[in-house]
Amino acid sequence: MKSRRALTYAAASGVLVALSFPDAGIWPLAWVGLVPWMLAVRGRRPGVAFGYGFVTGLVCFAIVLYWIPATVSNFTRIDPYTATFLLVLMASAVSFFHTFAPIAMVGEWLAAAGISRVIAFPLVWAVLEWARTFFVAGFPWASLGYSQHGFVPVNQLAELTGVYGISALLVFVNATIAELATGGFARHRRLVAASVTAFALVVVFGVARLATLSNDPDVGALRVGLVQGNIAQHLKWDPALQDKTIDTYLRLSEKAAADGAELIVWPEAAVPFLLLIDERQRRLTDFSDRTGTTLLVGAPGWEKREPDGVARSYNQAWLIEPGKGLSDFYDKIQLVPFGEYIPFSWLFGSIPLATESVGQFGRGDRFTVFEGPALDGAFGAGDGARRAKFGALICYEGIFPNITRRFVVDGARMLVNISNDAWYGDTSAPTQHLAMVAMRAIENRVPVIRATNTGVTALIDRTGNVRGATELFVEAVVVDDVEIRRGKGLYAWIGDAFAYLCMAGLGVLVYFRLRLGRQSRG
Repeated sequence: MKSRRALTYAAASGVLVALSFPDAGIWPLAWVGLVPWMLAVRGRRPGVAFGYGFVTGLVCFAIVLYWIPATVSNFTRIDPYTATFLLVLMASAVSFFHTFAPIAMVGEWLAAAGISRVIAFPLVWAVLEWARTFFVAGFPWASLGYSQHGFVPVNQLAELTGVYGISALLVFVNATIAELATGGFARHRRLVAASVTAFALVVVFGVARLATLSNDPDVGALRVGLVQGNIAQHLKWDPALQDKTIDTYLRLSEKAAADGAELIVWPEAAVPFLLLIDERQRRLTDFSDRTGTTLLVGAPGWEKREPDGVARSYNQAWLIEPGKGLSDFYDKIQLVPFGEYIPFSWLFGSIPLATESVGQFGRGDRFTVFEGPALDGAFGAGDGARRAKFGALICYEGIFPNITRRFVVDGARMLVNISNDAWYGDTSAPTQHLAMVAMRAIENRVPVIRATNTGVTALIDRTGNVRGATELFVEAVVVDDVEIRRGKGLYAWIGDAFAYLCMAGLGVLVYFRLRLGRQSRG
């Protein structure tokens, strides 16, 4: 294939894959969208394959993350041109380290020794996608498996493998189609049979699992209220408007309480002052006492905890219980790079923070499992599972599978995601965020309730089904019953075992490739 044509194929793949994610959400494209990229890099030297793969990744993530320049320039001192450069830089980093570029390079290097691309590409993809959760700074946004947010039976695979298994399946099917495009059906009958069988087994598993989920033992039900205050980001921290903000949230909470909510959730940083030390906390505790409802609210903290004695900001979630006041808290653990902390600060310390805060946030070290209101259900008051046990994921943390499962391992039977997606404006980012958080419900087989400042606020059941989703940039109250059960997903038990198996498989392929290389030189 000539270079210009290959470059067109590479760019086309980036567009097709990007369109499979929200808001376009054309999820079937992910089953074929990688094929042009695979054809473009096929038979190339590893370095050349890397270059074409880089183009694919750059195009794909520049489209998926198009909302970054406006987010950065609207809330920092960074001008729009520099913010656009940061988008290019981020898309380049994801492509360079974790997706199309290194996968093309390694896949073609292995293929040069006769190792099948159908085996190599899915393994490399799964390993590098998993590595994106912690390297370079942790940014697993828009992993390929999230593109299937609309394909419910296939999504159920996440219970066994995490989102990485869905990504690997997509790459496997794409690689099979690429082989057919170059070798024809007659030559690849067995490969086609294997691909169809794998797809069919995943769909059958998903359908069967959906039918059996209701057989898990009941723990009970909890009526929850989710409050979306729709507070403009540029007004949020204005001291003159802080009381008005609390007025808004209390007014909406009154509606939730009147509709029977036992647990009412406010979004990330909904309280615009230091809750722990500000006397206005009485307004929240009085509301809880008067209505008999439990509140979970997002609020900033400012404390000296580190050995160096330096006071730091903390992004916190606080539980407020009737008669107990502020009873427990959680500090955000997974901070947003360039938003809540500066990775490699010795190198990037001169870049203005991508938030309105000044300085770096403190990092939490405790996976708090809150004990909320008593559950309505099958078990008596003496049963330890009678109270609602849940973990709070603050914003960005909801896209990290390994962090989310820690709460479930520690006893949470429900997850609460509080977020402030106002930063993103009227873009596809809030919908992308919701699709990723929904996968956590499937992996762990626990319901997830999500309260955001400006949307999308929603409830997600154990199948990943989203209900009660709000519109963006409106005040809203969502009240509904959440069913809580004892069972939890295999992923909650074994974690990233699938990724480790893929790593081991890739290690075997690399071993044979190096061995064959030595033999050919000998």
